[in-house]
Amino acid sequence: MNKEIIDNALKFITLHKEDKDERQQAQMWIRDFLEIFNIPIQKINIGFEWRINIDGSQKYADHLLNGLLLIEMKSKKQKLDKAKSQAYKYVMNLDNEDIPKFVMLSNFNTIQLIDLTNNKTIEFNVKDLHKYIDNFNFLLNKIQDTHIPMNPVNAKAAKLMESLHDYILESKYPKNASDLLMTRIVFCFFAEDSGIFDTNQFTNYIKNETKKDGSDLVDKLTTLFQTLNTPINERFQSGSLNDFPYINGGLFAISQPSGLALNSKIRNIILETSLLDWSKISPVIFGSMFEGAMDKERRHSLGAHYTSEVNILKVINGLFLNELRNEFEHISQIKIKKIKYKKLEEFHNKLANLKFLDPACGSGNFLMVAYRELRRLEHEVIDEINQGQALLFDINDFIQVEINQFYGMEILPYAVSVAKIGLWMMDHLMNIEASELFGRLYLRLPLHASANIEVCDALTKEWSEIVPPNELDYVLGNPPFIGARIMSKEQKNTFKKVVKITGSSDLDYVCAWYYKTALLMQLNPSIKAALVSTNSVFQGKQANIIWKKLFEMGIYINFAHQSFKWDNNGATVHVCIAGFSMNEEKEKFLYLYKDIQTQPVLKKVKIINEYLIDAPYLMLKSSKKQISNYPIMRFGSMANDGKGNFQLDEDLKNKLIKKHPILEEYIHEFIGAKELLDGETRYILYLKDMPPNIIRKIPYIQNVGQKVYESRIKSSRNSTKKLAQYPFVLGEDRVIKNSKFLIIPRVSSENREYIPMDYFEYPTIASDAVFQLENASLFIMGVLQSKMHALWVKTIGGKLESRYRYSNTLVYNNFVFPTYSNKEKIYIENIVKEILEIRKYWKQKGNTLADLYDKKAMPINLKKKHNELDDKVEKLYIKSGFAND
Repeated sequence: MNKEIIDNALKFITLHKEDKDERQQAQMWIRDFLEIFNIPIQKINIGFEWRINIDGSQKYADHLLNGLLLIEMKSKKQKLDKAKSQAYKYVMNLDNEDIPKFVMLSNFNTIQLIDLTNNKTIEFNVKDLHKYIDNFNFLLNKIQDTHIPMNPVNAKAAKLMESLHDYILESKYPKNASDLLMTRIVFCFFAEDSGIFDTNQFTNYIKNETKKDGSDLVDKLTTLFQTLNTPINERFQSGSLNDFPYINGGLFAISQPSGLALNSKIRNIILETSLLDWSKISPVIFGSMFEGAMDKERRHSLGAHYTSEVNILKVINGLFLNELRNEFEHISQIKIKKIKYKKLEEFHNKLANLKFLDPACGSGNFLMVAYRELRRLEHEVIDEINQGQALLFDINDFIQVEINQFYGMEILPYAVSVAKIGLWMMDHLMNIEASELFGRLYLRLPLHASANIEVCDALTKEWSEIVPPNELDYVLGNPPFIGARIMSKEQKNTFKKVVKITGSSDLDYVCAWYYKTALLMQLNPSIKAALVSTNSVFQGKQANIIWKKLFEMGIYINFAHQSFKWDNNGATVHVCIAGFSMNEEKEKFLYLYKDIQTQPVLKKVKIINEYLIDAPYLMLKSSKKQISNYPIMRFGSMANDGKGNFQLDEDLKNKLIKKHPILEEYIHEFIGAKELLDGETRYILYLKDMPPNIIRKIPYIQNVGQKVYESRIKSSRNSTKKLAQYPFVLGEDRVIKNSKFLIIPRVSSENREYIPMDYFEYPTIASDAVFQLENASLFIMGVLQSKMHALWVKTIGGKLESRYRYSNTLVYNNFVFPTYSNKEKIYIENIVKEILEIRKYWKQKGNTLADLYDKKAMPINLKKKHNELDDKVEKLYIKSGFAND
């Protein structure tokens, strides 16, 4: 981004730093924001209060730069959830030519930018706009990443299907039957636009054969579905019904409830929905959106179901597709035609016999993409067999890959229906591709195969009952992202019964899928698997617990993607991918990410350990003692005071001291991670030694004690209830009074090369958002503040999203400090002194530690000193320095 734009951004930040009211200030804020990028004022003015028709009423988006950016504002301190919901609703009701590529939300304090082409979201403070300005290159026509825009038909279809589903439920149509009805209607829409039915055959049937009030709609649809399930030579119907093809495949086999009356609203929305071009629907994208339309609990993210096939392909490519393609290319190079033809036939037969299982398949996205890619590879094989010539024989004799090679488990019945239909749709699209490629029309009608997807709980179900282990080749998928601390009681009980591992209470829900996959592999060691999971499975305690067991079971990680962003049903999570089996590959593939938003770099390695790095297995355990006998690191003090009853801001502190001067000795600065990093100030009442007569004289203190008592006595934890009898003391008092102490934030941004830490002393009190190290010398700080230690934290520590999470027992206590001479110790201590002086200089100019340690903004003099420190610390471990990180 050029200097002019950055300067414009800085001016904007200064100009609008006091803005807070949506009604009074939003338009000026938006105008000045867009002018940062030199967008003409005339174009800006046109976009304000953009009128959108939603269900017959007029709504107004705050601003639309049509085709590019929709902006929705809220007042300061308001959450952006509502703005996001409104923005998605607007997007889904815009005309096609106006649908933007990006949505921006702001409450004057925070900006959230959402890329609708891949659902990537970034969020940052408005004061940091200049640091994130490159993300707005699209406003300068300099979009760095190229994406295929999502077809708006997908979003429009999902919106209409949501309305249709609601109307059907309102008409008292049974819930399970309505889900089945919806999936059948979707298939009919797709069928008439993609060549399965005649063009508009279903639409004309609804238009011409049903009453306008919709009263006979159920009975007419029931008759149609029965017809579609009846071979033509067994039918007794006449007229337009008899013109429909025989579908079979089980889709229309189950009877629908009849004799129920729907209404004109339902009939009209079916006809409206039929106007979309359903041949352009992506089964992969629409599967998630349709699933959301049928589940009100997921409506909040309905507009964000843009499943990233790029990420699904990371799993599929590494698991089987790269290997199959390499095998095919090798065969294609064979010069002797007879041998080549024989090998191609064998390879083709292999493709047709592979079997895949997704044990948490949802709406079937992984299965659909896997099937599509397998079919496309088969098309290449057929083309190679025929040497690029048009087929001389019936295409039916050549297409062998079918959807019945794909198996799935899913706990939600409607998701299973969506997955099955999605695979039929994908099969038909692949048949169209085959027809175009080979010059012969190819339709699989009647349907004779369907995917083997079962409604069940994957944890309680025996997987061998879904597909025989000796027939299975691959396990893949994206199991639920549920942390160990947020599982439901039922999930915890099930997990405990299934995952019989010491320490399983610290494992995320997804670990059960890893464990059950490993059990399946013991029945058939040739099975290969690749699963997506939150990065916590490869960090901190969890990495040791789950992977220690899996390695003991004979599992090897053969390929992996280190932590990156994954857009999962509207929520951005940070995940890893692990490809594993009981057969160790000689050459392993590790995909490295410079940061979570960049493209990976492939590295061929000999081993991938539990932290997904190229290094031997570590199997670290939490320890109560520092491995190099350095001082014990402890948490700061925990208030356990309800909703901050002991805590004060600057204004309240001053008022209390003015009214009760004696309180000054009981009010202490309270330092947590935010205060350390962002320079904010917070105070706490430390009342441990306050005499009873003073407590009785000050109503405010008595009130604080009462509120703390009430919050503690209501706790579900017995230990907290016991604390209620001491309402004037901290829940956990770890105040250090007699020496300086070093504090380290428990969570720190990934946008820093180092974890900032600093010294404090009493009367300052450290909160439990930081760790504190008593009697920490300048040498200790030097080592902990070095790149060596930062890399250790990055590799071994857990993460909160993508931020580094520090641990005293796992990270600090297992960190080996180097040996040193007295001369080396003094040298490092002097560098630390200089770093502290440089910090002091910049702090006096209004900078915080967060400013100083931002990768992009770090001052040159501070960076140089840290580089010098890094070099000296590294050479304490190895005189020549390490070859790489």
